[in-house]
Amino acid sequence: METQFITLDGCKREIKITMTAAELEPHYEKAYRDAQPEIQIQGFRKGKVPIHLIKKNFGKAIEANAVEDIATEVFRNVLEEHKIEPVGQPALRDVQRESDGSLGFSISYEVMPEFELQNYRNIEVEKLIFNVTEEDIDKEIERLMLERASLEDAEQITDEMHFVVVRLNPIDAATGMPLIGGKSEEVRTFLKNEPSKSEFKASVMNLKVGDSFRFTPPSKDANALSAPVLATVQEIKRVVPAEFTNAFVEEITQGQLTSTEDLRRDMEKQMRDARESSIKSLMDDQLVQKILESHDFEPPQGLISQVVASMLQEDVQRLPDKKLPKGFDVRAYAESRTPIARNTAKWMLIRERIIDEENIEISEDDINKQVEELTAMMNLPEANVEYMRSAIAGDEQLQSRLMHEKLMDVLRGYAVITEKEFDRAAAEAAQLAEEMA
Repeated sequence: METQFITLDGCKREIKITMTAAELEPHYEKAYRDAQPEIQIQGFRKGKVPIHLIKKNFGKAIEANAVEDIATEVFRNVLEEHKIEPVGQPALRDVQRESDGSLGFSISYEVMPEFELQNYRNIEVEKLIFNVTEEDIDKEIERLMLERASLEDAEQITDEMHFVVVRLNPIDAATGMPLIGGKSEEVRTFLKNEPSKSEFKASVMNLKVGDSFRFTPPSKDANALSAPVLATVQEIKRVVPAEFTNAFVEEITQGQLTSTEDLRRDMEKQMRDARESSIKSLMDDQLVQKILESHDFEPPQGLISQVVASMLQEDVQRLPDKKLPKGFDVRAYAESRTPIARNTAKWMLIRERIIDEENIEISEDDINKQVEELTAMMNLPEANVEYMRSAIAGDEQLQSRLMHEKLMDVLRGYAVITEKEFDRAAAEAAQLAEEMA
């Protein structure tokens, strides 16, 4: 058997294999025997046709059908012999059966790229300092009180603490009059949630039920202008927030907290934890991005495709019926996700090299800590702790997450960190600009 190894672009490889008729004979004989139970010809019961008759009557077809199985078996043996680990699904091509009975074929495949691990220590990153203020807590309390607000009938819209129902009717641009037969639309909104510079919010202020005004709604298409409409107030309700009392705190926490001060302290802790987690995530993003930029290699397409498939599966699981919508364009989805998937695949390869370099492992202490956190969070009885420990030890996805957390702890430990105060004014200005856009 002749074997030729060919290196193509990047991670792509190809093996050209030529087998003589004598080398193919044992494979064909096996194919005849495998086909025998299903073959029936006149004079013989099904499965009892002699091999020489099978070969005479069906040999060419059986041999042609066996080529892919033969190529797969031979390819697997070659990989094992040369200690090659392909990525993704190899592809059989250029099958040629010669007149002398020999068989030639090529199998293309991909391998993991060879690359030199670049420096991942002393990377400069910014760490935002974003403290929790009394104003932050007040805003969260206000949100909770609004969630449990009551509605009262109102005659007039006097401030933004009103819920209004408005009927929109298209108007003729030339005459300014409502279009006869035009399709109307009902809009229901809490004015406090409207952008501060909203034309609608300014126009509806101080109106009563039955009052009308003209305005131009924001366009849903950034490249098109909206048509003006005539808006008529249909209903007005005053929004009355719940009172911030100890009873209110007990109700929303189901008795876990009993005073307004308890709730404020709990909110402060939760906000601080959430911001610390967010800050850590931003630092991690900087580290990963800079490490990616320092490595110049292309991950195998097979690995990129696997990442895209995993992303699609995760997105499908988020859908209400966990099914792709009818007519969903999988190819367009793959194209849109490929740039992210390429970086993800590249990071997966670099990540494994750093883990090996640093000898990072999931220890028994890591699993015990995870068990303690989960059992406390889920309030599990002691009897279930060992079951939880066993489940975590066998959960590959959780193990991968734990490994990622340990790796990022190591990288953050090596990083050169510059602290930067969070610019609240700039963030609020950016948010306002986004609302007005």
